[in-house]
Amino acid sequence: MFSLSDAHVITDSVLREQVEQHPRAQELLRAFLYPYPAPDHDFVFRGGEVIPMSDGDIGPLASGRTPVLAVGSNRAPLQLSRKFTHQNLSDEIPVTHGWMMHHDIVYSTHLTGYGSVPATLAPSPGTRVRVSVTWLTPQQLAHMHVTESVPAHYSYQQLQGRDLELDCGVRPDHIGIYQSVRGHVFERGAVYALSAIEARDRRFKSLEQWEMIEHFAKRAGQRHGPGFVLRVIDDVEFRRSIVDVG
Repeated sequence: MFSLSDAHVITDSVLREQVEQHPRAQELLRAFLYPYPAPDHDFVFRGGEVIPMSDGDIGPLASGRTPVLAVGSNRAPLQLSRKFTHQNLSDEIPVTHGWMMHHDIVYSTHLTGYGSVPATLAPSPGTRVRVSVTWLTPQQLAHMHVTESVPAHYSYQQLQGRDLELDCGVRPDHIGIYQSVRGHVFERGAVYALSAIEARDRRFKSLEQWEMIEHFAKRAGQRHGPGFVLRVIDDVEFRRSIVDVG
């Protein structure tokens, strides 16, 4: 659950007030606040709680687990709780942080069923982007595939770990990644990075989530605001038509 005070990060004052006063504010906040707040330190997610991880802890914790890049909401405790808490499997997930060289985290060209424009990884020579890694058991990885709509919306791939530098010093040979099957290049070759994700020497224009949703609305000739987002959530055919514009 979100607090209405969480809407303060929406810098568009008109939109923020519309969200705060809307009877479906929780759904709107889920859409507009993606990729959600997350600690910028290594932690273990367990029982819905965030437990800071000490140096050296990741070795035994990672045993038997697959490292998977979390470029969007999967790094956030709120999303981990939504996906794993109350499931019939362990929700203990180590999460480590670091930097990915020559890449950036950008918006995919599709919309989620809850109204957000999700993230994917893109090549970006010279850029260093802040990334998170979830360490998943085989059962957790299989469940994550389901939550990521593999293969309909994302394909699961393995990347070499040479461009990844984790704060904890671990350097996995390979790392899993969910990549958007629709890609990340918009009309006229535009690529948009997530403002919420820290990066250095960024090459792409960065947008906030609500700005990216507005982009989808405008290019489809729709009025931006809560009504547009809720129609995206409620009407599958409308959502598909918006994605297919352009």
